[in-house]
Amino acid sequence: MMFQSTHEILAFINGRTRPDLWGRITGIPEFDPEKHSDGCSGGMSAGYAELPQEIRDQIGETLRWRTCCVVHDRAYYYGGSRAEKQAADEALKRCVARMFGDEILGALLGSAMQIAVTIGGLPYFTTPYRWGYGEDFRGTDALPAHADDKKE
Repeated sequence: MMFQSTHEILAFINGRTRPDLWGRITGIPEFDPEKHSDGCSGGMSAGYAELPQEIRDQIGETLRWRTCCVVHDRAYYYGGSRAEKQAADEALKRCVARMFGDEILGALLGSAMQIAVTIGGLPYFTTPYRWGYGEDFRGTDALPAHADDKKE
């Protein structure tokens, strides 16, 4: 089998059948944060939920910037062009920086999260948080079993 592009190779390796990984996903359930979002991926929301109750009583029951992640998840759920992904990742960075509460640490965390999603969220991967992950919800409305962060 001859491949004409890196895209074709990655699609073959990952067993992906969607020909345009940068297209908007259609024909899937409407995004519902309770069903289609894990909050902040990478163990961030799940780890926060494991903090002792005394700490969460002082700093809040959920990550201060969790809403930023859910808005970002909505964009990732539907997918779209490379420019739309870049805009979603940049918006996540700005939102986290603003919501964190400390200007310098917020900017650092926002930038680190942007780097992580810019690379880790590419549509070529089979991860449950990749760009266009709504494709996994055809015929179902719950998070796939392989999601690494479970909603509490």
